[in-house]
Amino acid sequence: MALIKVLLWLLFFFSSFIMIIVILLQEPKGGGLAEAFGGMGAQTFGVKSGGINKFTMSLFAVFLASATLITILRWS
Repeated sequence: MALIKVLLWLLFFFSSFIMIIVILLQEPKGGGLAEAFGGMGAQTFGVKSGGINKFTMSLFAVFLASATLITILRWS
């Protein structure tokens, strides 16, 4: 059980770190941090950013699931 908790915590921190980076690099809708770096998000992900939006939502699902499982295991 301790190994599962450690793996869930690692997944939680890894997914949150990657999600922060991905969100900050996304194409801005009118300003923001990505524009402050010279439009780095547009160069990285290209004009069509449909895939990056799906990746962000998938990463959020992993983040939410790991946070929920950590909470459930903590209460049991």
